[in-house]
Amino acid sequence: MKKVLAVQLFLFLMLPQLSFAQLSVSGDITPSAMLRIGDGSLINLPFRMGNIAVDYSIGDFEFKTTTALETRWQDAEYDVDMLQFREAYVLWYPSFGEIKLGKMIQAWGAADANNPTDNLSPYDFYYMFMAGTDRKLGSLSANVKFYLSDFQLEVVGLPEFTANRMPLNEPDFPIQIDIPENTNYFKPVTDFEYGARLQYAMDLGDISASYFNGNDRGFSPAGVEIDMAPMMQGLAPDFVNHLCYRSTDVIGLDAVIFPGDWTMRGEFAYFRTKTPEIDYSMSKLTYDANYLQSIVQVEYAFANGVQLMGQFINTEYLKTESTFTKDVNFIGLEALAQDTSYHALDPVRDQLLLQLASVSNLPFSAGMGTPFAMISERVFIISSMIEMLDNSLELNSMIMANLKETGYMGSFGSSYALLEGLNLNTSLAYFIGGDEEGNSFKELEDFSNLSIGLTYSF
Repeated sequence: MKKVLAVQLFLFLMLPQLSFAQLSVSGDITPSAMLRIGDGSLINLPFRMGNIAVDYSIGDFEFKTTTALETRWQDAEYDVDMLQFREAYVLWYPSFGEIKLGKMIQAWGAADANNPTDNLSPYDFYYMFMAGTDRKLGSLSANVKFYLSDFQLEVVGLPEFTANRMPLNEPDFPIQIDIPENTNYFKPVTDFEYGARLQYAMDLGDISASYFNGNDRGFSPAGVEIDMAPMMQGLAPDFVNHLCYRSTDVIGLDAVIFPGDWTMRGEFAYFRTKTPEIDYSMSKLTYDANYLQSIVQVEYAFANGVQLMGQFINTEYLKTESTFTKDVNFIGLEALAQDTSYHALDPVRDQLLLQLASVSNLPFSAGMGTPFAMISERVFIISSMIEMLDNSLELNSMIMANLKETGYMGSFGSSYALLEGLNLNTSLAYFIGGDEEGNSFKELEDFSNLSIGLTYSF
């Protein structure tokens, strides 16, 4: 944060002295609240109270910053962490293309919102139901684009690893991610990540191919360490979980075409991921997996202004091999737990056997790709949008169906222009889940909510 603050201070203090510089300031103030449909209680999650973008331009250079103010209605902590310096970078337009350096949010892919090829910038899962860059985090990176006739080559380097922001131990978040306090995290073996994307522009649309070599944005189990010392006092041993960020290669292909009033988009991403070698004395859990994510999107614009869109999002796990290597403590405790003559473990024997089995058989989960894979491996979404009353009222709706297990989501939203620059926003979201074990839409039922807020843009 200190680095980003220094960049912003430089932009504010130095650039206005340049007589040919142009300053642009824009932003919005967005107070909002989310209420549960079940009992009308407040869903106490962080939200962005406002955003401000400050841009300077001089000649072939631009300096861009974006800052957000985040808070929550209950138990808010008023400190410097409320300010989120989301972006602060310099942009140069040389004759061959453009160069960007600094903290920025980057996006790849052709589909709307749910892009499997878009893995440069991590996700902020507090805002996972928002669209576009609103649910992304900035990271320090360098981006160079070359324009070659109908081709565009983009090369990206990221020197510092940035993980997804996860709502850990957050009771109001719809899907619980409970991490014990004594959990340890292994940093990636190497922070540096890189990628490239080649795009070709046709008369009918665009097609792109991409490659990215980096670390998973989401953590995965790396093993467990067992502290046997409490057993000397007749207590159960302590389990210390270890998490890591796997190394992953992504090969992507995306395209968009515009036949008449139709728009067709598609993305396909192939992931190869492997747990890094960790030199640590503990029981290790390693994964070697390949999986494929894809999205097909179709849009149609009617003459009366109604826009209709359908999306099919799919995840296929091609190979998910896992290996659990037990250390001496794990082997010894397993033997004691199975030895019925060792009566000291009688009160906790069943619990220990269950815990020993669970930590050695944790399922594989994707650490990159579309965030909707966290909810379901296969979903279909249909949505619509229309503007009315001389574009002062916008109505939108969406239905999502979980094709892997029983699960549905329905939403309806509106945005009405009260005054110039001032909009009243409302939305209603309702979830229905089945009774299958681990059904994510069942967990989301309590998150069915009514949201209301104001947006003042300047």
